Amino acid sequence: MKLLQRYILREHIPPFFGGLLVLLVILLLDRIFDLMEMIFRKGLPVRIVLELFGYSLPFMVALAVPMAVLIATLVAFGRLSADFEILAMKAAGVHTRQILTPALLFGLFWFATMSVFNNTILPEANHRLKNLMLDISMKKPTQEIEEGIFNRIGDYLIYVGQKDERTNEIQEIMIQQKTQEGVQTIFAKRGRMVTQKNESLILDLEDGEIHLAIGPEGETYRRLKFKNHRVVIPIQGTWVRRKRTFRTDREMSARMLLREIRKLDQDIAKVSEEQRLRLQILQRKRNQYWVEFHKKFSIPFASLAFILIGVPLAIRSRRGGYGTAFGIAFLIFMIYYIFLIGGEELADRLLVPPWSVWFPNLLFGGLGIFLLLKE
Repeated sequence: MKLLQRYILREHIPPFFGGLLVLLVILLLDRIFDLMEMIFRKGLPVRIVLELFGYSLPFMVALAVPMAVLIATLVAFGRLSADFEILAMKAAGVHTRQILTPALLFGLFWFATMSVFNNTILPEANHRLKNLMLDISMKKPTQEIEEGIFNRIGDYLIYVGQKDERTNEIQEIMIQQKTQEGVQTIFAKRGRMVTQKNESLILDLEDGEIHLAIGPEGETYRRLKFKNHRVVIPIQGTWVRRKRTFRTDREMSARMLLREIRKLDQDIAKVSEEQRLRLQILQRKRNQYWVEFHKKFSIPFASLAFILIGVPLAIRSRRGGYGTAFGIAFLIFMIYYIFLIGGEELADRLLVPPWSVWFPNLLFGGLGIFLLLKE
């Protein structure tokens, strides 16, 4: 019997790594185009772009592994069923439970491995990726100024109505700065942004006005019109890698999340009933942390749920090709992801409990057990 189980287990390994490679390539395609853009348009060094690529990879692995387990199960059991090996095993008195055991062990291995991965490598990679993106935004301010929103660079608050990414020409500009005298606000119809020696951001403005409110209460007000005006904003001239200690929920391990949840519980206990807005904010933040805590284990557990649903589907389809396996896997994972994201959004809004992110596992696992019992 051990020989038979090892044989079934070996059938999972090639399609698992083949499926994982294909999935990572698919997930990386969009990211690769963004990284290439950073090299050619934003002028980032190749070393920094490769570092961004490396820090992005763990998130993709966390999503791809459960789906690769599903593909491996569909391919392995589909081939065994297509070659009538499943039928031969049953004719020889081998119970479905015994056929299923090696697949479940395979899924259990990846559940344990990815649970550790999601609590060690993934949050640290997310943290370093966030820090690097913040450093890049300070290094290349012209690329970080987005149209239609207020952007802060140093002491300056900048609003740009329209921006040409290719030429850095801008329109409908507002620049506000607090000075020793008061608050200076500049309005201009159009202009252009350039970075000079990575030491300053220069905005050459046309057809505008300068409004200066002098004094604590703006007692004196000055207004000047201009045809051309240059604003020079100092920026960091050298590449500086800053170490930031603040972490968002996706940059924390399960232990860190539990520690933050305990702090929030203490803060919530101190809030009076009259402070309803503050109470709601704290409760939403606590739910957000609980959702991320559950996701660190529910997504790896999908490996086991996918095996439970994949085995009966593969036996019934009797097709062992990669095409059928990828088609079924993408459909299942799309439904899984919709329920996962939906549960996360509803939990963040306090509409459902945080453990709702386990619902897709219960759905596919329960459906798989039902089909196996019929089998």
